[in-house]
Amino acid sequence: MDFLHDCAAFVFDMDGLLFDTERLSRRALHAAADELGVPLPEDAFLELIGRRMGDIQHRLAARVGDDEVAARLMAHSARHYDILLTQGVPVKEGAVELLDWLSARRRPCAVATSTATPRAEQKLAAAGLRKHFQTVVGGDQVARGKPAPDIYLHAMASLKVEPARCGVFEDSEPGLTAAHAAGAQVVWVPDLAPVDVVTQKLASARADSLRAVLELLRAGRR
Repeated sequence: MDFLHDCAAFVFDMDGLLFDTERLSRRALHAAADELGVPLPEDAFLELIGRRMGDIQHRLAARVGDDEVAARLMAHSARHYDILLTQGVPVKEGAVELLDWLSARRRPCAVATSTATPRAEQKLAAAGLRKHFQTVVGGDQVARGKPAPDIYLHAMASLKVEPARCGVFEDSEPGLTAAHAAGAQVVWVPDLAPVDVVTQKLASARADSLRAVLELLRAGRR
């Protein structure tokens, strides 16, 4: 991943990348489905990862065959999710150390997440990570959500960096597609979301964790 050393700025996805929150989302959604008596197979959750709330509701409605039931599922899921978050926002391995390293070297960073901006700001602040980011771009700030490139183009414009000189860290298929379409150098850091072989090839590199990214950066330049 030598190309990362030449990047002028970095953009991070949030859930599933900085935070180990996709597992909480899965627990919350299935708790809501049980509560409402709605059958929901495991793969129904996996196809929602990386998408905006409107897209999630649309896909849930297609699964359960009813817009109103999908809306109720989302409302109940949000309540369960909020309860789970009262125990703290779980930060991914290596995230703090990587962000500290980049901040110490004055490398501008942004968050580009499908989560709405106020919610993203809240979670980043609660985890003590907000200070590391010059800007936070939520799914509510763009016309089209991931896999469209809008959110990454917005984030890179905010950082005043050309796409070719921007490194992006992503875990999901919609996110990898969006970052690649925006012209950035993409590192895939796998989480829960399945990513097909074609989409995997859009990434410039793969790292098993953000700690692994940091170790490579440290080894290359100090």
